[in-house]
Amino acid sequence: MSANVVGMKCSSCGTVSYPKHMVCPNCHHDRFEDVVIEGEGQVLTYTDVYALAIEYETRYLRLAIVELDDGVRVTGQLLADQPKLGMRVKTTIGIVRQNGEVAIQGLQFAAI
Repeated sequence: MSANVVGMKCSSCGTVSYPKHMVCPNCHHDRFEDVVIEGEGQVLTYTDVYALAIEYETRYLRLAIVELDDGVRVTGQLLADQPKLGMRVKTTIGIVRQNGEVAIQGLQFAAI
C-alpha cells in the first residue's frame, strides 16, 4: 500500500502549505490543488509533547518543524533519539498513533 501526505498549493499565488488551511496564509485565496509533501530538509525546531490526548498509548510525542529543500515548512513527528537543530531529515509515512485497533498514519521525519 502506498500512502502520501497531501498538502495544498494555492491556485492564485502558488504557496504550498501543510497542514492544510481554509485560506492561503500568503494571499488569503481559498482555492487549492493537492500536492504531495515529500523530500529532504532540515530541522528548524522540535519539541517533546507530554500532554497527549487519552487515546495516545505512548508517553510522549516528538514533533518538529522542518524546512524541506523546496522551501516548504512542514510539521510532523521526528524519529530521532538525539535531535539537533539543523539536522538533515527525510520525510516518511508511518504510524503516529494507535486508536485501539486502528493505526493512524501521518508525516514523520527520519535522520539521514
